[in-house]
Amino acid sequence: MNIENKKIDSTKIAELAGVSRSTVSRVLNNHPNVSSKNREKILKIIDEYNYIPNLNAQTLAGKRNSVIGIFIYEPNMSSRTTSMDTAYFMNFTDTVVKEAFLENHQILVDYVKDFDDEKRIEAFFKNGNVSSGIFIGFLRESPFLERMIKSEYRVVVVDYAKNILETAQETLYINTDDYGGTVSIMKKILDKGFKRPLIFLGDLKKLSGFERERAYRDSLKNRDIHIDENLILSSEYCKEKAYKYMLQILEKDIKFDSIFSSSDNMLFGVVKALKEFGVDYEKLEIWGFDNLKYTVPMGFKTVSPMLKETAKKSIKFLVSEFVETRVEYTKTKLIESMLDYFED
Repeated sequence: MNIENKKIDSTKIAELAGVSRSTVSRVLNNHPNVSSKNREKILKIIDEYNYIPNLNAQTLAGKRNSVIGIFIYEPNMSSRTTSMDTAYFMNFTDTVVKEAFLENHQILVDYVKDFDDEKRIEAFFKNGNVSSGIFIGFLRESPFLERMIKSEYRVVVVDYAKNILETAQETLYINTDDYGGTVSIMKKILDKGFKRPLIFLGDLKKLSGFERERAYRDSLKNRDIHIDENLILSSEYCKEKAYKYMLQILEKDIKFDSIFSSSDNMLFGVVKALKEFGVDYEKLEIWGFDNLKYTVPMGFKTVSPMLKETAKKSIKFLVSEFVETRVEYTKTKLIESMLDYFED
């Protein structure tokens, strides 16, 4: 007997069956390691309540969709957005595509900037257009991403806070060691005797921006070096803002002896301002972060977030038969020369 129009979700199914929500999720995803007794109870309740999960018919039949979505949060996406502005995400996407190809999976790439985009992405999952997804670039508190994490979908979230871990069903939190990477840069700068490093901050609403600023401040505090707030500029990973603020620093003649840009993209804006002001930037200690394609060949030092490792772990997680929610970190590597660049 089907009970029509009565709302039910996987949490209620788990309660009625006397099992965990993750067990319900495994049944819905046709995973093998569920006892026949529990599987039968869950399927009976699903049938009784006419429950339609947010999965396509292929998955319920045991045929997993082979399309993995990469969903990139970019609120400033417009016709003026350049390839350099999205270079970090494209580097990541390129590595994911290669890893997915080796696992006989395809990749769908989409940007998210507003509510309409969020609804479209949710529809991809509900309609079975994608089997799983990788979310990158999202703010530390994203209601949309939290809904996706709490759902029955299998997802990877890159560089995101892990405060809702207990509500996730099949989620891999994979974070770059932004703090450790920045500490390594600051050690290089401070070991050379520099005490007034200028920093261009990333988006502090993102985990990466928050962690890189924290590492900068901690590095100075640990050496009892005064933190001059005039040397801390909130540029939000924006090249144009970094360019503008660098010009202001030079015009006001604020003293600095080294530069750390929280992204290579901002670094290019900083260097543009230095050149226009006639500063011999080649004699300055300058560091970026992200190891974009042109950074090291142009003579700058940076940090590699080891995207290849992140991509491999992400795809392995998404194509595995059975997984459990967990948190992983990928290390960073200082790139100071072309030799380091080609070894990355």
